[in-house]
Formats: sequence, C-alpha cells, structure tokens
Amino acid sequence: MKLYEVPLKLFNRRWWWTTLLVIAGVFVLIRLGFWQLDRLEQRRAYNRMVAERWQQTPFDVNTHEIPADLSELEYRRVQAEGTFDYSKQIVLTGQNRDGAPGVILVTPLVLDDNRAVLVARGWVPYSLSKPEDWPQFEEPPGAPVIGLIQESQMLPSGAPPPIPDSPQVEWFRINVDAIQPQMPYTLLPVFILQLPEENRAYDALPYREEPLRLDEGSHFSYAIQWFTFALILGVGYLFFIQSQELRAQRLANPHPSTGEEGEDAPHPDLGGFPPQEGHA
Repeated sequence: MKLYEVPLKLFNRRWWWTTLLVIAGVFVLIRLGFWQLDRLEQRRAYNRMVAERWQQTPFDVNTHEIPADLSELEYRRVQAEGTFDYSKQIVLTGQNRDGAPGVILVTPLVLDDNRAVLVARGWVPYSLSKPEDWPQFEEPPGAPVIGLIQESQMLPSGAPPPIPDSPQVEWFRINVDAIQPQMPYTLLPVFILQLPEENRAYDALPYREEPLRLDEGSHFSYAIQWFTFALILGVGYLFFIQSQELRAQRLANPHPSTGEEGEDAPHPDLGGFPPQEGHA
C-alpha cells in the first residue's frame, strides 16, 4: 500500500473512531500553538506599553497630585525632590537577595508644606542592618529621587496591618497608615521604590535594581513545539495505518508465491513445468 492510498482507509469501519480521536488531538495541538502566538502578541503589546510609559518624562510628585487610580502611573517613573529625614528612617525586615538575609532601608523624603513620602532606598545585608550602620548609606543632598510609585502594602488577607502602640524601627511591610502615627509630617498615601542612578555601580549599597526586564518569553518556541507535535501526530498516524494495513494484507495472504492447495509454482527454468523426479 502506498502512503497516498492511506487516506482512503482513514474512515473505514476499522479506523474511523481512532481517526476521529487523532483529528481531535491534532486540532487541540494546533489550537495550543495559536494560543501561544496570541500570548506572544499580548506580551509584545505589554512590552510596548511599558516601554512607552518608561520613556515618558517622570511624573513630578512635588507639583502634581497623586491620582486616586495608580494604574495611570504604573510603569511610569516618578520624581521627587526634598530632604531625607534619616532620624525617622525604618527598615523592612526579612528581605533576601541571592539567598543572603538583609533589610530594605525606608526613609521619609520631606517635600514641602509638611508633606513627605516614604522611599524604599534599597537592600543592605543583615550584618549592616543596625541603626549605627545606617549613616554610611546616606545619600548626597540635593539629588532628586527617581523611582516607581508603589501602593501601601497590606496583609496577605487584604486587610490593613494593626497600628502599633509605640514607634518601631523594624517593619514587615510598608503600610503608610500604620507608619503615619510615628511621623511628624503627613505622608503621601504611597511610597517610592527608588531606582538606581545612572552610572551607579551594580553592587553598590544600598542595592537597587530596575524591576522591569522586557522580553518576549518562550511563547514562540512553545508555539513551534505544539505545531511540531501536531505534525508528528498527523503524519505518524498515516504511517501507522499504512503499516497496519500492510500487516493485515500479509496475514490474509501468508503464501503469495504458491499455487492453490499447496502445489509448487512453475519452475522458471523448465518451461513452466514442475521438476520431475530423477532429473538434475
């Protein structure tokens, strides 16, 4: 049986149910491939949106009101100018970097009109997390803070954390409402995740990093895999039917070179007559 004859067998009584299952499987695999291509296009659209917002002029916290809907500032850099109040600095505990324990320094940046915004300035190792170690991490005065707006952090349940009875230095999350009572100025309802300055050393302390890394992921390679699986299943099934039909033909006619009732086939060298006894 030739391979091009196999499609004629796909829907006969023997194979129709299996053929339907294979067709369904091929369809599912192809659909998964196109789903990955859709995911790829979504990822590209997301990357374009993030890149466009990132390239916008930083939102000036000093001259603009923080919008109620922070999605307007998502992935857009913000800028704030003021004076860090290191006397009110706190730390966010339980912060690991590459498996090393540490804390994040959180410092109020005093703006104007008795307003301030909390700034997460970066990570330092646990060995340098005591208040006596903090002065070495103070920033040069006058430099604007560039970062990303972050929402006030809540408990995993979504509820606000309790407000402590007395000021505390160590916190598990940056919740503005809980921290506000120990500050002498009005905090903005958000905090700023400070980004590394231009030409800043990668491993400089406090360690800061840009949280945005744009790539297309593995969606395209996954799509190619699903389409390949569909091709293997479809073509492999055709070869499988071909081999099974040939096997069935051999079982139905096990002695194709003999005549009826087991008689010998004509001998090609004796004019078509069977060999006689006593002849060489």
